[in-house]
Amino acid sequence: MKELDFGKKTDYNIELARIVDSVKKLRNLKAGKYTLWNEAAEWHMKYSNLRGVSSLTLTITLSPTGCDWARQGGCTMCGEFEGAFKKNDLLHNPQFHIAQFVSAVSNPKVWETSKSENKSISWIRINQEGNYTNPHEMNIEAQDKILQLAIRLKGVKRVTIESRPQYLSEKVVSHLAEIFRDSNVELEIGMGLEAENDVIRNICINKQGTKQQFIDTVNLLKRYNILPLAYIILKPPFLTEQEAIDEAVATAHFAAKIGFSRISFEPMSIHQYTLVDLLKETGDYSPPWLWSVIEVAKRCSDISSIFGIGGVGYYPIPSEYTHNFCTEKKDCNKRIIEAIKKYNTSRSISVFKNIDCSCKGYWLQECLKEDCALKDRINRQLDNVDRIIDNYSPAPIPINSLVRRQRIIAGNSQ
Repeated sequence: MKELDFGKKTDYNIELARIVDSVKKLRNLKAGKYTLWNEAAEWHMKYSNLRGVSSLTLTITLSPTGCDWARQGGCTMCGEFEGAFKKNDLLHNPQFHIAQFVSAVSNPKVWETSKSENKSISWIRINQEGNYTNPHEMNIEAQDKILQLAIRLKGVKRVTIESRPQYLSEKVVSHLAEIFRDSNVELEIGMGLEAENDVIRNICINKQGTKQQFIDTVNLLKRYNILPLAYIILKPPFLTEQEAIDEAVATAHFAAKIGFSRISFEPMSIHQYTLVDLLKETGDYSPPWLWSVIEVAKRCSDISSIFGIGGVGYYPIPSEYTHNFCTEKKDCNKRIIEAIKKYNTSRSISVFKNIDCSCKGYWLQECLKEDCALKDRINRQLDNVDRIIDNYSPAPIPINSLVRRQRIIAGNSQ
């Protein structure tokens, strides 16, 4: 594997300032969401691999208050930033988020699905488009009450929340551990590691932060018997297809090495009002091929027990997902998605063995493409962005990619 060497983060100070400026302009174009105070923004159910067992999982997205990091610019690919019109109500009145959680878990459709599948809900994932443990995004009383309710639901074995490591101090982590003590329910906290390479993570993605922060936080969580989950992205902006593959493989192995208990591998999807969407409009970005997803999975077969493939159940709904640019009459995309579902259940790369298509040759050609130095590449693409950003209007999301607000996803996802 070719090791990526893009220099130091400080070599890109001018480029980073340009990236942040562009991201802020796009964020300012989007208004907040209208949400009901007593209903979650979205929920869906699917099967997930819980310690090797296919388990029914309920994912709940609470009405967001907006990500604090996004207000400072935020990540170049993230569409989860604008928050709800009721931000102050949600922050100052914990009953709103509590009511949303209760309305989701008590929805008759949830339990009808559970009954029809003859399975209890084993796993609850709680999202709110930001950092669950940041008191400026989620009321502390609401944080506590929702987790206390979640662990009391019959059959629940794991609860997952999300946070940047910056919000996971020992005081916060010890408090969370106390809530789960003697509950026989696991707490998992997901963190957006995204990329091991400092330039890719902090410049191309504008995540900011150090690898040491992730190392220290993983060790802290494990001391309190909390499971650390790493999110890893495939194909951040400004990278070639091959660079993206190599970086994802390196990052997954780095995550395993420093002690993450699970890896959620996230092929890039495109969200409106993001820099990635604008780069798509200029012709400088396209989502990764599904062949790249398979290639990364194969090269991570030695850590397959903790390596799952995600990137389907996004909220808000993306305008475009990872896919093969296939022109065959029998499009290979559906077959590969089905194989990915089987992989997430079995964690065996053998499910990809007999999949082939003529479009794979075009993917191989794409992987051979090279580009100029990353610094020059970023500036060239940002020049293209500058020419259209003032007139940016996102393309509508295709009707056939929309899913209804309550999604029942049949199939085995990670």
